[in-house]
Amino acid sequence: MSDEKEKAGKGEAFKEARELVESTQLRLDRARKISDEARYRIQEELNALRQGIERDDEEYVREVSETIEMLAGDHLAGVSVKPVWREYAETIGLAILCALILRAFFFEAFKIPSGSMEPTLISGDYIFVNKLRYGVRVPFTTQFVLRFAEPERGEVVVFRFPAEEAREYVAQERARQIAAGERTRGDCVTSFDEKDFIKRIIGLPGDVIEGRNARLYVNGQPLERTPIRRAPAPEEQGKTAFYSTEKIDERTYQIREDRAPGRYDDRRDFGPITVADGHFFAVGDNRDNSADSRCWGQVPKDYIKGRAMIIWMSVRPPDPSYAEPLAGDEQGDGRFRWERFGLKVR
Repeated sequence: MSDEKEKAGKGEAFKEARELVESTQLRLDRARKISDEARYRIQEELNALRQGIERDDEEYVREVSETIEMLAGDHLAGVSVKPVWREYAETIGLAILCALILRAFFFEAFKIPSGSMEPTLISGDYIFVNKLRYGVRVPFTTQFVLRFAEPERGEVVVFRFPAEEAREYVAQERARQIAAGERTRGDCVTSFDEKDFIKRIIGLPGDVIEGRNARLYVNGQPLERTPIRRAPAPEEQGKTAFYSTEKIDERTYQIREDRAPGRYDDRRDFGPITVADGHFFAVGDNRDNSADSRCWGQVPKDYIKGRAMIIWMSVRPPDPSYAEPLAGDEQGDGRFRWERFGLKVR
């Protein structure tokens, strides 16, 4: 019985010695910040241990193993013995986890799919949105657990489209227009999918918003507007766009219209509308080409994801119909708009 125990103990010692050789050799090969002298000494001891294992010299193997463990502790501390594939997998996994945490709580990247916010944001812009601006929400829900601030007039925000409220509002508004004998405005929204929208906040809870003579009125006062230029519309050849600056509170920004100042379609008049508690009135800067609160109703506060911060990349749409006037690229070929990189969203 004692002979069997002795053999088992010897076998375990040699198994541990082989594992020590394998792991220490791997750590030594990966080590970068180690002196040549220390590297040479450890390699010599590893070679000696291999020889002792081949000679089946248990006492020598135990002695050299102790020496290697001491040297590894002095010179190879912190060097991983994990397989390379596992290290890559853990690194990639950690990066994905960090990205998910950043996306859920701090920042999220969005692509601008249309021209409804032109000229502030144009199709092909990629922006970062500050999701901590208004508070911390439960990831992938509209429920806030902590609030920091409320949206302000003039801020550009990203929000989840309130599909159910919008569908109900559109139906009620159409019924009201028919009952009053007014001209219906057609289908201002063609889809009630719960996707992300980006618009500018114009009305806060309790504000009275009205559209009259192609002007927006907030609490009975028209927003200050100054025409600045006219230019070819980027989305269609032969079409002219008219640009103005508009000011609300302390924020000044540019808007676009398809009609010259002084000309308007009274079918676009609306209101007055009182913004409901816990809701906001949001419109696009491209006033004649935006489906917004004028069309489908107000934005619930809990649906607002965050505030648009900065344009981190911008790419010209690879669409022949997109007529952005750029020298040498009249048709648009998907190249970068370098001049828009880093622009702050105002």
